[in-house]
Amino acid sequence: MMKKATFRRTLVAASVSALFAISIPVFAASNTDGSIQGAVITTADAPLGNANIVIKNKDTGLTRSVSADASGKYRIPRLPIGTYTVTVSADGYDDKVIDDVVVTIGGNASVTSVMNQTGMERLSVVGSRVAAIDTTSSESSLVIGQEEIERLPLPKDVTSVALLAPGTTRGDARFGNFASFGGASVAENAFYINGLNVTNFRNGLGFSNVPFDFYDQFEVKTGGYSAEFGRSTGGVVNAVVKRGSNDWEFGGNIRWRPDSLSEHAPNSYNSEGDLYIDNSHDSNEVKEGNIYASGPIIKDKLFFFAMYQPNSKKQDYAETNSELISSAKSDNPFWGLKLDWNIAENHTLEFLAFSDSDKQTTQTSGSSDAIDKTGGDNYVTTYTGQWTDDFTAKFTYGVNKYNLSSTTDSETIDQCNMIIDVRDEASSYYNGCVSPSAYFVSTGEDERKEFRADFEWVINENHTLTFGYDQENNKSVSDQFYTGPDGVYWVYYDVGDPTVGATLANGATTPVGVTQYARSRQRTVGGSFKTKSEALYVEDTWTIADDITLNLGLRWDSFDNMNSNGDSFAKIDNMIAPRIGVSWDINGNGESKLFANVGRYYLPVASNTNVRLSGNEYDVRQYYVLEGTEMQEINGVMVPTPILGDKIGGDSVLANGEIPDTETIVDQNLDPMYQDEYIIGYQAMINEDWSWGIKGTQRKLNGAIDDMTIDGWIEKTYGYTPSSSVYVLGNPGEDMTVKVDTTGNGDYEMVTIPGDELGYPKATRTYNAIDLNLSRSWADDWTMNITYTWSQSYGNTEGLVKSDNAQTDAGLTQDFDFPVLMDGADGYLPNDRRHMLKVFGAYQLTENLTVGANVSIESGRPLNKFGIGSPYGIPDYGDTYYTLNEDGTYTWNQRGSAGRTDWVYRLDLSASYNWDITDDVNVILKANVYNVFNSHATIREYEYYEQGDPGQLDPNYGTTTAYQTPRYVEFSASIKF
Repeated sequence: MMKKATFRRTLVAASVSALFAISIPVFAASNTDGSIQGAVITTADAPLGNANIVIKNKDTGLTRSVSADASGKYRIPRLPIGTYTVTVSADGYDDKVIDDVVVTIGGNASVTSVMNQTGMERLSVVGSRVAAIDTTSSESSLVIGQEEIERLPLPKDVTSVALLAPGTTRGDARFGNFASFGGASVAENAFYINGLNVTNFRNGLGFSNVPFDFYDQFEVKTGGYSAEFGRSTGGVVNAVVKRGSNDWEFGGNIRWRPDSLSEHAPNSYNSEGDLYIDNSHDSNEVKEGNIYASGPIIKDKLFFFAMYQPNSKKQDYAETNSELISSAKSDNPFWGLKLDWNIAENHTLEFLAFSDSDKQTTQTSGSSDAIDKTGGDNYVTTYTGQWTDDFTAKFTYGVNKYNLSSTTDSETIDQCNMIIDVRDEASSYYNGCVSPSAYFVSTGEDERKEFRADFEWVINENHTLTFGYDQENNKSVSDQFYTGPDGVYWVYYDVGDPTVGATLANGATTPVGVTQYARSRQRTVGGSFKTKSEALYVEDTWTIADDITLNLGLRWDSFDNMNSNGDSFAKIDNMIAPRIGVSWDINGNGESKLFANVGRYYLPVASNTNVRLSGNEYDVRQYYVLEGTEMQEINGVMVPTPILGDKIGGDSVLANGEIPDTETIVDQNLDPMYQDEYIIGYQAMINEDWSWGIKGTQRKLNGAIDDMTIDGWIEKTYGYTPSSSVYVLGNPGEDMTVKVDTTGNGDYEMVTIPGDELGYPKATRTYNAIDLNLSRSWADDWTMNITYTWSQSYGNTEGLVKSDNAQTDAGLTQDFDFPVLMDGADGYLPNDRRHMLKVFGAYQLTENLTVGANVSIESGRPLNKFGIGSPYGIPDYGDTYYTLNEDGTYTWNQRGSAGRTDWVYRLDLSASYNWDITDDVNVILKANVYNVFNSHATIREYEYYEQGDPGQLDPNYGTTTAYQTPRYVEFSASIKF
């Protein structure tokens, strides 16, 4: 008896050690599927070549077959996620069946088959082992599916999934609900659904989305990703949706967030005790539900999954610095359809269609409705074929549409000017008969047409080549203007010192004795703008030795942004991005690894740059003496219309409405925005259930693109002052080649301006981090994951967007507009979080009842102290890092040196009850409580120290402008049969 047990354990050990000693490499992960790979060996641990391997999807009957090579190795790539049966056969050996092999997105399931000779006495092998770590991968990623997510108290949105990964933090809420990856701005990530890039290419903020229950599995890439992935300097969220199977299934679920069980954040008061934000009026009621059906149209051949989701959302809130109450409502349904066709063995065709069109209507205290439209129709078709045992091909074509319209009713557009009153005597900050969110009308749509071809070729047992091509043809249509009869909006100001006067952005000074002035702004921009992105990639997975795997990747990118005439104005070719990863199975037993990764990542020029810089933008500001206001009824609302006196100075022309000559607005030697990344890490098993790891990461932004004024250089070089600011898109701190008016009379010459003469520093952003992780896989009814991250993000630019002032102008932020704005800009950036602790897990109390917890603790974001002037003058606009003292001197306040916001502590809890009513009907009831202790940490403050004129204190400085989300409760119920 002892002999038999010992032999069984020995045979198990031989099988396990063979699995790792053979060192089957992990290949570049696809963005929709995974792989099965392995080896066939004898009981003597010898390779068994030319064996036949057949895999079959247990849900759909999909089959693939290959032959093992002479060394017994095999690989079956590009498999839909799911559970498979692997059958191995060889002449002279009994067939081997391995059941329940799970393939995950981007995963490589390794299966080693120990074959028994036909007719020999067989001893059953007891026990099995699944490695918790992949000793041949150097990529940093988190894979999680619906089953794992349902155990946790997790809000049903993609960002909440991404925030489970190390090194991710929630970005500024004014941009939306998005995550920052590795110190990058929230606009630098890439999002894929079933291989279709659905990222918002206008400004990088957001993506097309589907209901959470339509998703099947997520892969969150935080670093070290392969050459197949590009156009991101942040992270990649890669998702696949559910699909049909041979089993008919119907069901649905409902989700309810009752306002009665939601708490309010505290009210916010400024330094003078005045109410700044009234959160007592906040309410948020969400009701969502969906129904779905799936099954076989033709068994083992053709399947469908369809979902329809009606929803109802209502939110009330007070406008900042105002008594106005806004109420936002939306009730737009979603539909989605997934079709899968097993054309023949080794050939499949997939089709996905969904519509996430949404319309939100916001009513503000009697003003006209603001109407925001987002989303659109999306389609993607994918063919996958295993053409030979060694060669696999995949072709994808998709269309992604996204509405970008913010408008209001026709009467408001024609009649209602927006008015902002910042005078001391003002009774309300926002005025007029137009909602604050609707005064700037924008209609338009983005459309992406994408094609990609991906191939995999197993050259021999040591080299496998993945390569491919992808192309995106994108179009942005835009028409933007202010409401009102003249298409302007007004701002009313006090003059700080009437005896001296205020200096205005047009260079004029208010007349002595004038106490108030008004500024009008008229801005329009429109057109159709195209961008084209292409990429080629190749990657060799090289098994150098049994315990060392090297991934050598190279990606070539090309970006072409065109103006509204279809002419290229920013075209960048020949961007070469190396990706190199190495992993060492230290002891050769698959229980520990040392890995490293080096890569370069390029970011496209956002199409917002096309629209703003190369369109027919008209942007003119005028200044008048304000002699008072007169209340007039317009569209049923009393409005303080201006009583204007004399005009002050000339027009301040930011853009004259003409499509500019591209050679006058873009550096002709423009370099791309890119980031270099370095990763080194170690991971090891503690026992069969527990593993731990440590990883160090550095990311350096080594190039950036932004617009800069060159007025000062023109004045110094040619002796005249341009009538309006001259902005040029270029690389800050680098030489600039551009056409310049050398006389002020339209005499343009192409010149090269040395970077050091423009006065701008090079754009910098550095992210350093150390991640510590302790993880327990699901076993004995419980699981846990603990991650601590120490990180720092510093430099002089956040990236594509700017959290300091919530600027979404991707590629054209306030940064680098004037040299003085960058004096002091080098410091800790808005996404810097020095300490982050994430703990999540679940425990199955009984057969039916499971509880989950999610703990998040992170330190606060850096704060700034922005002023208006500087020792070098007062810029036309913008926020300097200088504040004026009473003695006339200036204090320099470096970025991030004004303290930090509060630490944020959050505990979420959940309980779910799984109830099998009958053998065919299952019900799951779940309750989530978010922010259990109702913590009220300040997550954002007002950072402007001065208002009006230098030295004039803004009483709102230091006021809380946002708290963490207060406690709320969510109930859900689902049924399937």
